[in-house]
Amino acid sequence: MLISLLQLIDDSEKMRKYLFWYWIFAPAAIFAWIMMGAGNAGTDLRGTLNNPFFAVAFLHACWTLLMAGLLKLAGTENESTERTFALYALIMELITGNIIGASLSFFLFRSLRFAEREEFAPKYRWVLIGAMVFMLLVAGMILTANISLFA
Repeated sequence: MLISLLQLIDDSEKMRKYLFWYWIFAPAAIFAWIMMGAGNAGTDLRGTLNNPFFAVAFLHACWTLLMAGLLKLAGTENESTERTFALYALIMELITGNIIGASLSFFLFRSLRFAEREEFAPKYRWVLIGAMVFMLLVAGMILTANISLFA
């Protein structure tokens, strides 16, 4: 069992798929939770998002969907770019407090450890770098909002 688990986390193709689909389904579950909260409160979505807990959850869900898109973009470049993005995603997930996403990002980073050292994002370099900086700023907002909510 342990050997099969180690083989699974060394398969970069599977880890890429698991991380991508986690980043798709987790926001869907958060959006469903927000809509149920709106239904239980008898308000519309705008009124529900006035609640700080729902607003931060909505922001985090949108951020996660953008991370899934960036993973696909990094995957179109080369494995070295994808490995760099996996390390970036690990740090971002730790900042936002998403332990499952951080562990999946770590396992993707680990599975790409034998990737050839190529140029970072030869085709979409500035798009990817700009998006990563934007995602860092949004992660900082999520961290600040979580600290202010729970402090």
